[in-house]
Amino acid sequence: MPSWLVQVSLESTDVTALQASLSTEIDSNVKEGKLSFFIAEKNPADLRAMWNTRMRGIEASESVINLLKGHNS
Repeated sequence: MPSWLVQVSLESTDVTALQASLSTEIDSNVKEGKLSFFIAEKNPADLRAMWNTRMRGIEASESVINLLKGHNS
């Protein structure tokens, strides 16, 4: 049983696209315009690594979404 747990909740105008970008990595939910998921690991080092991986993936996905929309951010 994991002893370290983080619950993540993100708001975005593109939550469905962000959820799709995570679909092969983690189970997530979209409700009321918010993307939420849990990261659970047995030790803090693994939790930190998974946190970094998920956040980098979300950041990269959001950058691509903005590029496709014609935004420069």
